[in-house]
Amino acid sequence: MSNKVVYALRYSLPYESSDMLQVFENLRGAINRLEQMDLHDSFDEDETVTIECLEIITDEVSEQRLNNCRTHKALSTRQ
Repeated sequence: MSNKVVYALRYSLPYESSDMLQVFENLRGAINRLEQMDLHDSFDEDETVTIECLEIITDEVSEQRLNNCRTHKALSTRQ
């Protein structure tokens, strides 16, 4: 099973204590949201906007990666 990728659009203002986050199933969705903000002229000069590509993994994959790290660590300490 391949892992799922999502796109997170995060925006924040320096005078706010928290970020706003929206998650989209594809990059086009995140870009569409940016275009909406542009059309509404809702960008603030001090606003930070980022798009992040994130991987969603299963518990099984997470466990496998952890075990791989443990194995690698054990092998590297023997040398």
